[in-house]
Amino acid sequence: MASTTAEKPRPFVPLEDWQRVDKVNLEVVGYGWHGKCVRVRMHLPMDRNVQRLHNATRELMRDVKHSANWRCQFCGRFSRETQVQTYTWVSIDPAPRMGMYMHHICDHERKKCFKEMEEIHNYMQTVDGLPVTPLPRPPKKPRNELYPRAGSCAGCQKDGSLFVDQQRCSKCNLTRYCSLKCQADDLPRHQPTCKQIFSVQFERREPLGDTEEPGTDIVRI
Repeated sequence: MASTTAEKPRPFVPLEDWQRVDKVNLEVVGYGWHGKCVRVRMHLPMDRNVQRLHNATRELMRDVKHSANWRCQFCGRFSRETQVQTYTWVSIDPAPRMGMYMHHICDHERKKCFKEMEEIHNYMQTVDGLPVTPLPRPPKKPRNELYPRAGSCAGCQKDGSLFVDQQRCSKCNLTRYCSLKCQADDLPRHQPTCKQIFSVQFERREPLGDTEEPGTDIVRI
């Protein structure tokens, strides 16, 4: 007689007011200088595959990066890079949940800022009961290469767009553009994310870095 193994029930975690039973409920928190942050809540299509969920959130990072004039979370310099921590809880009922923490950084090669990011990374692993593993460094950038500055137009991503009156997407209230043309050109990329956003709230929390005064931008020479 063939034996059968009963499927183990998933842990039940009650939904919050904004969460839906038929969606993957994602909360993104972006951090900047002096406790500035943004909280984005989203409803993704139902899926319990971790890799597909990670793939589905890649474009979102651009929208958060270009949502405000972000400065480095740890020193106040202009931010061009980000460090993202993603957590998925797909084995819970009544619906899967995700959390993303996006840290704006001036330059991963600035040792002091990377060290503070490492401390946050280690703390989060400890809280989750995981063994502390080193924070991977991004691949070394080519000489003189700079990524787009955080807060620039999400369309053209030009530094000069920081000095014009940018407007937010009226539907999601997150992503900023310097012109209607840039918004139209970026629509095919932005629209899928825009439709999934439930709410956006900009906040100011206690600073997560030190009190070093903002300095000049970093350029490799």
